[in-house]
Amino acid sequence: MNYLIIAFKSRNSLYAFVKNLQLYGISASVVNTPRAVSVSCGLSARADYRYINAIKSMLANKNYDGFLGIYHVSLNGAYERVEKIF
Repeated sequence: MNYLIIAFKSRNSLYAFVKNLQLYGISASVVNTPRAVSVSCGLSARADYRYINAIKSMLANKNYDGFLGIYHVSLNGAYERVEKIF
């Protein structure tokens, strides 16, 4: 299973970003930030990895104050790997 965690410093930016993703038809949710990321307000956006290009484009075209990074999370059984990709 592969998914993205998009981390922000502020909840306002996070919720605005998730709302915009949903307006563009990208399924996203607000989740607790994984410990491996632990650089944000405690909540992050979660989206399917297949939307990586659309998400990068959205972040480049709009100014989201407090954006910290995109993390790729891959699960293999009980093992979770988290890697910063943007």
